Amino acid sequence: MIGEIANELSKSLNNLTIGTTYLGITIALRDIITSIIKIIERYNLRDKKVVVIYDDIDKYVGKHDQDALMAAANAIADKIVHEYIPRRLWVKVIFAVSDNAATRELDRLGSKGGYTPYLLWNLPKRAFREVVDEVVMKTGIKDVDFDLLWNLLGGNVRELGIIITGYNWNVKAWLQDIAINRIKETFKRHAESSGFGSVEKALAWLIKKGRVAARDYGLGEFTGQPDAVEGVLGLLENNIMIDVSPPGVWRLSELPSEPWIGKDYAYQIPAYYWAIRAMVEAGKANVTPEDLLKIMQH
Repeated sequence: MIGEIANELSKSLNNLTIGTTYLGITIALRDIITSIIKIIERYNLRDKKVVVIYDDIDKYVGKHDQDALMAAANAIADKIVHEYIPRRLWVKVIFAVSDNAATRELDRLGSKGGYTPYLLWNLPKRAFREVVDEVVMKTGIKDVDFDLLWNLLGGNVRELGIIITGYNWNVKAWLQDIAINRIKETFKRHAESSGFGSVEKALAWLIKKGRVAARDYGLGEFTGQPDAVEGVLGLLENNIMIDVSPPGVWRLSELPSEPWIGKDYAYQIPAYYWAIRAMVEAGKANVTPEDLLKIMQH
């Protein structure tokens, strides 16, 4: 039944069009809630506590429409939830924005009070192993290296699904596309807008900056540590890195003690760390998946 509900909810949400105005966004969010209520009642879930998270909703509107998005969210909280969710149902609907958008809003509104950021990390190692074991059992795939998956994904189930369904377990192809190419493209866009002129010059600047930061922070030799990189060159804006210590943050899960997680910054997935590290050690952006895997082995 869970699968049926998820599929029906997914179809309902995919058919919605979110506008870029206050009214358009508000209507779309209202429709999402009413769709959820209909599904709850159809499957007789009135005695259940239902939490629905609609993630990364800011990606459906332009950056210049963030104010409209926030205004619509406030309208949802103040009026529409009470108006459209019957009292007999226990429903929480959470409209989540990307961590970068949330951080921007936190910087803008944090000093005004009444604003609490929550950090929810990927699955812990034990739970992630259970997921991988279940996938292996159901698919019959052999020779799955769990330690490799942990060191590439850090418990990220979404990327695990992409490796399986999008790359047919071809980890090297996934590393090239998702880790190496994405970082190079991020450096390229930043280099073009910031006057570096090339990806290699941007990387050279990062290495120089990182060595100074690593020395000042007592991190030893610079290998791409997140607290020494600090999300520069567009890495933070493109969600390759995240700020894990914004003011007043409440952590809903444990951050594992791993090289891709620092005190203030972390890489979204470990593969980004290994790609940056390979580039730093090679002194060039054109690294290969084999380079990353070789560094991980040592």
